[in-house]
Amino acid sequence: MTIPLMEPRQPRYEIRPLAPGDFPHLRRLEREIWEQDEVGELCPYYQRLCTDFYSEWCFLALDGDRPAGYVLNFPNGKAIYCATLAVHPDYRKSRVNYLLIRAMVQKLLAEDMESCRFLVEPGNLDARSIHESLGARVVAEARDYYHPGDVRLWSVIEKQDIDRLRARYSRLKLVS
Repeated sequence: MTIPLMEPRQPRYEIRPLAPGDFPHLRRLEREIWEQDEVGELCPYYQRLCTDFYSEWCFLALDGDRPAGYVLNFPNGKAIYCATLAVHPDYRKSRVNYLLIRAMVQKLLAEDMESCRFLVEPGNLDARSIHESLGARVVAEARDYYHPGDVRLWSVIEKQDIDRLRARYSRLKLVS
């Protein structure tokens, strides 16, 4: 009996920094993810900033040619603001979220950043648990942030938390 050799499995998702040509991908994802959200879609000018000026800090997840999610980050000195992480509903139970966070953390560590800030709705327990798993702690509440009655929480990962992430990612050989 001959047992066929299995081909090495190719990763399903590609995670890469944004490029100017990804602007249509962001627009499509925005419509498909946020059209029912009260805050709504991101401004196209904001998305252009991400693709044209902050592309090395922002990451896109692709499933073949199909955009599956993104994370948009903005550096300011040795601090980074994780502005938006969004995954298309078809991919919410996949590894896309994890892979986007991993790309963001790898960049954070490679650039030797000293803090990372997140802004999140109090009821978004999935996002809050991801932030907490990275070492983030809530430091402030922002009222009327996007509109009257809107409440958001600021959380931060500080230098000692980043050092713990570096040790964990080094053990897992995700950074050198």
